[in-house]
Amino acid sequence: MYSFSPPKRQICAKNTFGEILVKSSSNPVIQETVAPLTDITPTIAPTIALIDTDDLLTNHFLPQPSENPEMPTQYFNGSQLIKLYNVPNIQVSSGKKQVKIVIITPYAYNGEKNASNGYLGWVNYDLEKYWYNYTNFGPASNPPSEYGPGSNPPRVSVHTMPGATYRQDQDYGLFECGCVQMVCTINPNANIWVIEAKSDSLTDILAAVEYANNNLKADVVSLSWGNSNEVKLSTTTNNSYFTNKSICYCATSGELNTPFWPAVSTNCIAVGGTTLLWTPTSKNPNERTEFPWVYAGVGYSKTFIKPSYQSGDDMYKLKINTNSKRCIPDVSLVADNKSMIYIYCSYRNLYKYKHSNFWTLTGTSIATPIFAAIISIADQLRFNKGKSALTSVYSTTPLNPKDSIPSNNLQNYLYKTILTNETKYFADFNDIIIGNNNNDGNIDYNVIDAMIANPKYYAGAGFDVASGIGSPNATALCNDLLNI
Repeated sequence: MYSFSPPKRQICAKNTFGEILVKSSSNPVIQETVAPLTDITPTIAPTIALIDTDDLLTNHFLPQPSENPEMPTQYFNGSQLIKLYNVPNIQVSSGKKQVKIVIITPYAYNGEKNASNGYLGWVNYDLEKYWYNYTNFGPASNPPSEYGPGSNPPRVSVHTMPGATYRQDQDYGLFECGCVQMVCTINPNANIWVIEAKSDSLTDILAAVEYANNNLKADVVSLSWGNSNEVKLSTTTNNSYFTNKSICYCATSGELNTPFWPAVSTNCIAVGGTTLLWTPTSKNPNERTEFPWVYAGVGYSKTFIKPSYQSGDDMYKLKINTNSKRCIPDVSLVADNKSMIYIYCSYRNLYKYKHSNFWTLTGTSIATPIFAAIISIADQLRFNKGKSALTSVYSTTPLNPKDSIPSNNLQNYLYKTILTNETKYFADFNDIIIGNNNNDGNIDYNVIDAMIANPKYYAGAGFDVASGIGSPNATALCNDLLNI
């Protein structure tokens, strides 16, 4: 199941695997999409069968638990995301390596370079339309924005895997545009690549990951896909694709309040989702209300033992983790369908609808490339100082860790150094302390029956299973990550 995380919306279609395509009855914009990985079991495993009794009790009763407040729908553009996460503009120093970030997507959207797309291919054509819009950085003739990326967007390189099927008339193009435009917004100074996998099958997706590892030699890989059947997929062979100690793998935590693989691997940074209420004109981005998104993948692994970086009982660490397994997410960013992000996609409008080519996307599928791009900024700072890239790899044998944790391991620093230091923690992260992942009033059980059995995790001070460490302050976090 290649998947996005579906928001609470009216069902407009289901694919052959019973996965949901949704849209608002009052808004023709599809805010989230779901698509299958065709060589994986065609049903979502019953969540109740994958949850231990201890899991149902863990984190259920925390001090002063709270339900999620009612929120109006908000819409955010790229320039606002930069302010929200306090994103710095880091240039490549003379003679230093440029960070390379790779986005893995299913099928091919880019197509031939022709007159219709300005001889750019659709990925870069749509990126220009997104970039030059007045809601983002304005026309090319304008002076550079206050953010400083200059008047032109970066050029994205696209590698289409041999035999890839073109699916420009489907939502795959929308997803590819969204991932690309988020990465380019956050770090326009990176060497940005898209690998279009042959299809959305697991075999083809992993082949694209292997290409990113060995051919492109990526520094950061963004994975906005996953599967809830962790037990079936967490094989030694499948996990071997995420063991390169020179790479940071950022993966979507998933949907249905249950962990997605590969995000649940100890070798990946699991990116969860939040609901956000924020006034973009606010002088302080921390003046916001943020709480867990009720559809984001959260919880405990069934296959990966609790890594040492998630062990401890101090004030801001895993005082609530009495489970013996890895839990996710590690971090969380805006993802709710009430906190939607604008992107631009030409072909989706051409084939399906007749209105603006601007669309709104939500979900951990969008939160993931945002965080991956933030990590690429930290890498660039490190490269400028002659240091190596960060890695999310905890062990080359993640199912049975035997080797020592790399000194440049990102999770170890997040949990062991930042989370345990009050000054660093509150400078680097917005601590999410209200709400929960499974608010009864916000979940439509008639649409997603599997969510009924999932436990409720409350947000609280420091780390919590509902939102992880929190949402990042990119400038402070990247400066701290320079010190590893």
